[in-house]
Amino acid sequence: MARPALMRWWFAPLFRIMPRWLAANLVTLMSTGTLVLVLVMSLTPTRWSAGSLALAYLLAMNVYVAGDHLDGMQAKATGTSSPLGDWLDHYCDVWAGGILIFGFWTLCGMTTLWALYGMQALLLFGFGVTFAEREQQRALHFTRYGTLEAICVVTGVCATWLLPAGRGWWQAPLVAGLPRYSLVVLLGALMCVGACVVIMRRMGRVPSPVMLFAGGLTALCMLLARDPSLSPIAGWWILGCYGATYVGRVMYGYLVPGHHSWPDRVASTGIGALLLWDGVGGSAASGVPAAAWWALGGYCTLSATHAVWRAMRGLRRYWVWVNR
Repeated sequence: MARPALMRWWFAPLFRIMPRWLAANLVTLMSTGTLVLVLVMSLTPTRWSAGSLALAYLLAMNVYVAGDHLDGMQAKATGTSSPLGDWLDHYCDVWAGGILIFGFWTLCGMTTLWALYGMQALLLFGFGVTFAEREQQRALHFTRYGTLEAICVVTGVCATWLLPAGRGWWQAPLVAGLPRYSLVVLLGALMCVGACVVIMRRMGRVPSPVMLFAGGLTALCMLLARDPSLSPIAGWWILGCYGATYVGRVMYGYLVPGHHSWPDRVASTGIGALLLWDGVGGSAASGVPAAAWWALGGYCTLSATHAVWRAMRGLRRYWVWVNR
């Protein structure tokens, strides 16, 4: 619902001043790259004031949102739309969403790991379901409320967070000791769950790969949230790599007729083994050894990297660096 107004008052004016020689793929990479600032500042939040964090988050998020729309407009205007641009745009969105979640979690000073990993898992599942439907039906559908509307809400929070009075209002208790910014987390979760339900109902039967992906995300989220010894950024990275591997594969899958994408079987098996080790399945053992996290994290990183390499290599003929 927010797209028409933003297109008229923001994206279209920016597009008119964008040089046509700038390749759409570069617009995608540059706009997503601005979010690295959010991630870097979130790793050392005590070095920055609350206002500085909010300002960096606000600016980087809005540069990313603008670029996320301008790249498609640029590709259409210059006749450079391609499968690679399609894949790259949406895959960057996966990591951009994860960075925004980690940045918001840090900005608000949250310490609850369930909030961090739960929101990231919901986001990854939302991407997985969206593109599993596209892989199945060869068409991409969007729900009425989605990421853009959620970003509009977070933009409002960040704008008010710049002022001490605004921060105080959001941090004030609402109910049961929960701060008011918990409403934003709840709203984001409800929007994501609602979109997933709509998509799965439209699909009719949820494919087995999607069910396995949901189970893997849920199990990994439980393990990470139950282990405070693991740093939040490490847990965020492991969960992100596991999810991005499947989403990257399924995004590539709809470009290859007859291809069906599955979550990484080795990683999924490893997560199941760690779940048993942790005692959820009735084992007497407690806690996940640090070496096991290192092994899983290393493997998921390699798997995610391979998914990117495979897609980029398979679509390399579509690379355009400068428009003629």
